[in-house]
Amino acid sequence: MIDKQLFRKGVSALIVNSKKEFLLVNLDSFKTHFFAIPGGGLEREETLKECIYREIREELGIGKQSLELVGLSKEPIQFRFKTKFNRDGVEYDGSERYFFGFKFIGEDSEIKTQEGEVRSYKWVSYKDLKDYLLFDNQLAETTEKILELFP
Repeated sequence: MIDKQLFRKGVSALIVNSKKEFLLVNLDSFKTHFFAIPGGGLEREETLKECIYREIREELGIGKQSLELVGLSKEPIQFRFKTKFNRDGVEYDGSERYFFGFKFIGEDSEIKTQEGEVRSYKWVSYKDLKDYLLFDNQLAETTEKILELFP
């Protein structure tokens, strides 16, 4: 039996370095010129905060000690999938993403991408995000969260 839910809860990490650049990931499932904000879906019994630190560690190898939490967005961004998504017997129509803001206080040498999921990462200035965030509404929605978390 499939449990039907509208939006899968997830998290996105806006991570900024000392040069005010944002950390983006190129997933193996993307073409090489498409990038995204690091993040992922909430596991059962996991809090949003536990999820964001797990996703950052899994995708980029960055530990909590190298991140300074700036804040959490007040409202999530919701979007619908083009086709239904099934995860652990639950069917979802879309995702609901909560954005966390972080200052990266570690060293680039500790960033290790997750083999089989993340092909590469890139630090990108705010003005250049338009060249990398190419999904529908992704730039506008990300900009809204950047302005909320890094005023």
